[in-house]
Amino acid sequence: MNTEEKIDYMIQCLKAAKAEYEYSVDYLANEPERDDESIWEYLERHRQPNKALIRDNLRNVARMGFQLANEVK
Repeated sequence: MNTEEKIDYMIQCLKAAKAEYEYSVDYLANEPERDDESIWEYLERHRQPNKALIRDNLRNVARMGFQLANEVK
């Protein structure tokens, strides 16, 4: 990978992490109370937020950023 491809990769990782974070915020904001019957309907229609996706994408950006910082002259 050249420098431009690495930067594009980091941008795409950040976009994926941001999209999943925004989904998790929306998911938690609209989630009904736990004791309510509608919680089951809500869970059937919506997937659970994936915190590992956010964490892994941010780690990939950090790794690639560190490598790229050492390569840039």
